[in-house]
Amino acid sequence: MFNEVSLLMLEHGTFSVVLEGNLLSITLLGTFNDIATLSACQQIEAKVESLNGQAFAILVNCIGYEGSTPDAHKISNQYLLWLNKINCIALASIYSQNIYADIVKNEQAALFELKNRQEFNDLQEAKLWLLSQL
Repeated sequence: MFNEVSLLMLEHGTFSVVLEGNLLSITLLGTFNDIATLSACQQIEAKVESLNGQAFAILVNCIGYEGSTPDAHKISNQYLLWLNKINCIALASIYSQNIYADIVKNEQAALFELKNRQEFNDLQEAKLWLLSQL
């Protein structure tokens, strides 16, 4: 029975994780469950580890993001705690609507521990700010 149930659990949410130089770009689309969130976080961790301790910045494009399950938020929060301990020098998040930013901030307390973060509604503004931080 357990195997049948686990086969039915599918990844919800689409993402991409791209590392260009010292800029890690993450794009989130749709609504995320824990399976998709864990998969995204594992890809993020692999990219960060490939930097071998070099400083980096993160651009999180949430323009197409529509929310996450409580379990997905817990996983994200754990990875944010990890990011807080390594050489992430800046994080910019872009949201289409402020309500999504508010939900994330309510569910992921570790976000407030990041020393240098800003929220944007415009992708170009976010990129320019991040480049000024590197």
